[in-house]
Amino acid sequence: MKKIVLSLAVIGGLVFTSCKKDAAQENLDNTLDSIVEQAEDSLNAVEEQVENTVESLEAKIAEAQAELDQAVTVDAKQAATKKLNEAKAALATLKGEAISTAEEVKQEATAAANKAGDAVKTSTNNAAKKVEEKVTEAKESTQEIVNKSVEDVSKTTNKALKESSLNNKLKSNNQKVNSNK
Repeated sequence: MKKIVLSLAVIGGLVFTSCKKDAAQENLDNTLDSIVEQAEDSLNAVEEQVENTVESLEAKIAEAQAELDQAVTVDAKQAATKKLNEAKAALATLKGEAISTAEEVKQEATAAANKAGDAVKTSTNNAAKKVEEKVTEAKESTQEIVNKSVEDVSKTTNKALKESSLNNKLKSNNQKVNSNK
């Protein structure tokens, strides 16, 4: 009788441990999903802010370019050039800040994923392999999101800078043609 009770106790303990490990795995899955969602939300907010600010800076660049084109005196040209250069510098700064923010979000998400992974590892040794896979997936997802956001920000700012440079060249060429007539 004692052997049967002991066997049942051992089996019950194994079932309880197994359920506990599954619950820990499920908690980790939920935590990692939450981390990835938070990273996506943060990066989407940063990207939206950057897009709005880039539009504003593009307008300032266009305005400064128009002022430069209409400037007659040396002082007016210098003031317009200064304004144009400041707007371009602000655009470049925005690009750097957006990339920096994306990297911070990546680091925070990675740290949170590592912390969640470490917590589960200490409570469940058999689930460690699954934990590592989920942590790696979360890191990869976060990295993909960061890379996409950085790429989008770079494309947007580079496009604005190229358009501004092309406008400068065209205006300069037009001024040269007009002055030669």
